[in-house]
Amino acid sequence: MVQKLVLRNEVVKFKGRVKVITVKKEDFFKVLKLTKLRILDKEYEALMPPVDSLEKNTIDVNGLATLVQQYMTFMIYASGNTNPITPAKMVLTTSEGNIILSYTGNIGLSSQGVTIFMQVLQGSNKYTFQYFYIGFDTTNSTYSTSQLELYVSAYVTNQNNNSTTMYTDTVRIAYTSASFNKSSDSYLFIVWLIEFQNIPPYLVYFTPILQNNVGIVPQSNTGCTVYFDIGSCNFVCGGNCPSVGLSGFITYIQNNSVVLEFPVTAPLGTGVQEIDVMLCNQVNFKNLPTITGITSTTLTPPVSGATFYVLIATITVTYQGS
Repeated sequence: MVQKLVLRNEVVKFKGRVKVITVKKEDFFKVLKLTKLRILDKEYEALMPPVDSLEKNTIDVNGLATLVQQYMTFMIYASGNTNPITPAKMVLTTSEGNIILSYTGNIGLSSQGVTIFMQVLQGSNKYTFQYFYIGFDTTNSTYSTSQLELYVSAYVTNQNNNSTTMYTDTVRIAYTSASFNKSSDSYLFIVWLIEFQNIPPYLVYFTPILQNNVGIVPQSNTGCTVYFDIGSCNFVCGGNCPSVGLSGFITYIQNNSVVLEFPVTAPLGTGVQEIDVMLCNQVNFKNLPTITGITSTTLTPPVSGATFYVLIATITVTYQGS
């Protein structure tokens, strides 16, 4: 008898907020302020516009699905595109056509671009990954806009070869209606916050790490294993209980969310009343401490009477856009 049971159905909150600032040229340095950001217990300063009063945008779940699909392929199979991809860009829709702000390392005068500042916060044993995308146009250009779009990319390094980095496509992750005028005597700043919220340690493995300017990069294939307690084994991470790694998975869109599912299969033998299942994973990072996660549950097989049981437990992660 084969029974599909859900091991976990976890929800990762994926949010975006945005605002547009236009200022006179002489007020350039009144708008940009040194802001303290955190990477866990360390602080650094970033020159950026104020990040208060951000407004809601629309999450592009199709882009998010592409990002998740490609990122998890890198994490599990350690293979993918190794050609560098721009970390981010913003597309401004105007009556004359699109204006593209491409990634640059810093905000500069007489230029256009996008830069990124990252925060990693921890509280109540959960993590939040925040990315501040700052678009700017400090040229003399003039135009009127109707829509803004944000495109981002995630990346992973190869565990066995740290010089090899794999990049997802640059995909549209959020967009918003935005009607404003850019004049020749003004500067434009767009502040866009993208964040993965309230992530328990065992879900960090499944959370795409976006390209960023502080060099935090996850390493692929660093370990995610499901253990099955059959009653006569050492039921701990790294123990001798029957185990299986993650391999095949599917992603699909449901109710403005992206769903990621991993089926894991184990033979249970006969006379099984219930079984404990444990998920263990570890993510090694460059420029961030290793994060390990453990979660477990007890699964009860269906009605008795079968001569042999095979358990198909599904690990499900839902990225809920808002």
